[in-house]
Formats: sequence, structure tokens, C-alpha cells
Amino acid sequence: MKSLKTILALSFLYLTATTSLVSPYGLEPKDFYKDVAKTLVVSHNGKGDFKTIQAAMDSIPSGNKNWIKIYLKHGTYNEKIVIPKEKQKIIMQGNNASKVIIQYNDAGLANTSGPIRVDAEYFVAINITFKNTYTRMTPIIPYKAIKVAPSVILAADKAWFYGCSFISVQDTVADLLGRHYFINCYVVGAIDFIWGGGQSIYQNCVIYVKAVRSKEMMKEGGMLEGFITAQGRESEVDKSGFVFKNCLIQGDGKAYLGRAYRNYSRVVFYETNMSNVVVPRGWDAWDYNDQVHKFTYAEINCTGEGANKKGRVGWEKNLSAKDVKFLLEPKNFIDEDGWMATLPSSLVSIFS
Repeated sequence: MKSLKTILALSFLYLTATTSLVSPYGLEPKDFYKDVAKTLVVSHNGKGDFKTIQAAMDSIPSGNKNWIKIYLKHGTYNEKIVIPKEKQKIIMQGNNASKVIIQYNDAGLANTSGPIRVDAEYFVAINITFKNTYTRMTPIIPYKAIKVAPSVILAADKAWFYGCSFISVQDTVADLLGRHYFINCYVVGAIDFIWGGGQSIYQNCVIYVKAVRSKEMMKEGGMLEGFITAQGRESEVDKSGFVFKNCLIQGDGKAYLGRAYRNYSRVVFYETNMSNVVVPRGWDAWDYNDQVHKFTYAEINCTGEGANKKGRVGWEKNLSAKDVKFLLEPKNFIDEDGWMATLPSSLVSIFS
């Protein structure tokens, strides 16, 4: 019940203004300066060390082995940022996700479009909104206005997000590969908006489904049924998958919980509150109708109108208690080598 109250608080703070779909919610982790070797301050008004985030990033030496924090003062940063693989152990921090926004108008390429691409291991982001501004956030988005437009591209192992918002319509979070932990985050989209071959836990997050007008029913005003996830697990030994733990699904559109991006796709929702935005069938096989037995799609102890399993596909899995426990515990599913314990101690205390 405590976790559900936290989620409802997140939901309440959703901003419905069409000009700025961001969540102001971001917890205030204390003592983030601990274990940080250096702090670089970025500010538009020249009162920091740098005026742009990329300039701060470029100043960090390749092969860095100590935690460096890039602190972002309030503002909207219109930038296209790349964190190269040789620049590890970066903390990017704001103090309010509604007032620290990294955005860029860029669409069409799933692996390179958008405001930020992370190629380095050990990346941490705290209280920041990542937004792709290509598609204007009208109350109902025309299908023809949509292109692939990620707000973040994760192409590296060991990333951790806390109190962040991710705003776009299609392919919002490109969770391509590696292990990632999202806590108290807010994700907005309509089509495949959490996708890729990542191995990730989304905990206490709000998933907001945007309404899109179907291209087949433009004149009638019909709604497109989108997809929250498109997970790309490729074999039985592939460790990837998306786990949603104590989350909230809401919105003004309609969406399946997921569709199979690859033939061993794995997505699990645990104790998640689902509104009626969830399509009754729940899941879609996409191009793998003859391989549905290979998918791992499951819902455990979920609540809300959208969690009613009447009408669900017949091939949704009933996982054993052992399998559920393995997927839910970070130390089992995404932290088997103990990398999370090497984060700054103030962050470790949050999940331990």
C-alpha cells in the first residue's frame, strides 16, 4: 500500500498542459556529493562552469575512473548530447524534473535521434526531463505527425535513473542493451515507447499513454491502439527483459502492454495499477504469431480496470514463484555482479 500511495502521488503531479508535458515530481536524495571527485556546474546565464551540457561533457578526460557530477541549474537545454564509451562514471543531476529539461527536435532514426545517447557504462541521471520535441503534444496526436523520436538512447550497461521524465510519442525510451534501473520515473508515449533489448527494472514509475488518432479513421476520429513495450529478447539464454514493479499505467489513449520485437520477448508487470487505457487483449505477437510459446509475458498481482484478464491472450505466462522472485530482485536480475554497490554511497542507500 505504501508503494501505491507513492505512485498515486506521482500521478497527481502530472501536468496536463499541452505545451509542457513534464512531471515536476522528483525526490530529493540527500548527500549526492558523497564519493564525487568533482562537480561541474552548467548554467545558461553564465553563472556556472559551462553554458552547455556537451561542453561540460567534453571537458571530462577519457578513461575517467572517478565519479564526476554535472549539476544542471534550472533551464531548458536545447542540445544533442553524446556520452562516449570512454567517459564512464558520470552523474547528471537537476533538482526538479519540471525545471531542468534536456530537449531536442530530431526524429527518424531509432539509434541516433533525440537529445541524448549514452554509450558509457556507469551513467546516473537524477531529477531531469529528457524530451524529444519533434511531435507537438496536442491532446490527440495525428498519426501522420509521428516519427521514431527517442528522448533517450541507452546503448551501454549499468545505467541508473531517479526521478526523471521521458517525453515523446514513438520509441520514447530506447532501452537498447545493458542493465538499467529506473526509480520514480515518468514515461510518456504511444507507440513502442519503451523498447529494445535492455535488461531493466522500472520501479514506482508512471507510464502515461498518449492518445493518437488512427490513420485509418482520421475522419471519424478513431483512436490508434498503441504499445507500451516492444522488448527484443532473442533466445532462451538471452538475459534481457523489462520488469515493471509497483508502477501506474494511465493516460488518455489506448495501448497494449506490449508487442514482440523479437521472438523471445520478455515483459513482466508486478503489482502495477492499470487504468482502462490497457487494451483487453493485453499483448500482441506482431510478426511472431507462430512463436507465441516462446514469449514471457506475465502480470502478477496487478490491480485496476485495465488489469482485468477477461479477454487477455491465451498465451500469457503464469510464472512460478521462483521465477517471479528472480525477476523482481535487482540483485538477481540486473545486479548479479554487484555493480550497483559501486555507485556513490548515497545512491546505494536508496535501493539497499
